[in-house]
Amino acid sequence: MRFPVSRRTILLSGLVAASLGPLSACGLRMDTEPEIPDLDPSDELRNRIARILEATAASAGDPETATADLEKFRAAIGPVWSPPTQLATQSPSAEPPRSYLEAAEVVSTTVFDDVTDLDSGLITVLVDVATGFALTAGAIRPGIAEAAQNLLRTSVSQKPTERAAAPDADVCAGILEQARAAAYGYERLAVEFGSDTPERKASLTRLETLGSLGGEMLEKLAAADTEPPPDSPSWKLDPVPADAGSARELALALEDRVAGAILPWLRTDPLAALRLWESARTRSVFGAAQALRFTYSDSAASAAAPTPSASAQK
Repeated sequence: MRFPVSRRTILLSGLVAASLGPLSACGLRMDTEPEIPDLDPSDELRNRIARILEATAASAGDPETATADLEKFRAAIGPVWSPPTQLATQSPSAEPPRSYLEAAEVVSTTVFDDVTDLDSGLITVLVDVATGFALTAGAIRPGIAEAAQNLLRTSVSQKPTERAAAPDADVCAGILEQARAAAYGYERLAVEFGSDTPERKASLTRLETLGSLGGEMLEKLAAADTEPPPDSPSWKLDPVPADAGSARELALALEDRVAGAILPWLRTDPLAALRLWESARTRSVFGAAQALRFTYSDSAASAAAPTPSASAQK
């Protein structure tokens, strides 16, 4: 499942190049040089990742999906910011050639180390790419995913963020409902797997993180003096887990709905990146890790905000 996300216009190079190209071709003289926008820290980080992706190629030992995944990452991140040579103040540092696994380690480390400083316009795509890189590479080299997770936890727990803002009550209530529904679903689906299987272990771990997520939303609702939505002794599950196959299918659906509910929170608070990581990593146990969980558009009008699936309703 893909959730559409409206991406802030980050292709500054395209804008400037488009404006300069026709004027040069027509032989027109500009009395004043065009203003070159300064890149803020989030733009700088996006630009560096674009350079890393540009210098990355799949090689032996990389995941089978590496080439296709790289194209998805490049499309989501956008091209390298390249102002006209005569207007550039300095040449960007060159990125060395890297394999997919090497790039995954660098990108996830770079994003998760700075996650609390990312602004709302770029945080979704940067976190999404870093998460996808780490988990797809982690399927081949588990240490990459472990290191990314540890770094992300350290960043959100130890670094204060000036960008954090409490989600509104409706967002908190939506996350709480999806966390409760997912917890009920994992209680039902976990029994379809043996006690020593990765799926059973992931289900039990996920019940803990979902409980933590729900508790966090209850605290935020209380701080906003808002009554939480009523809990339910049972939730409608689609599909109903009857064997290992349907249990895996349900786990994927539960995580997609949780991610859809968390996304608006990530846009206002970088600390939500850890909750999206927990969802994505759990999902990767029940199905192949996703390179990207969200889809991106340059047009805000053409990308609606994601909504939870109706199958998560009571």
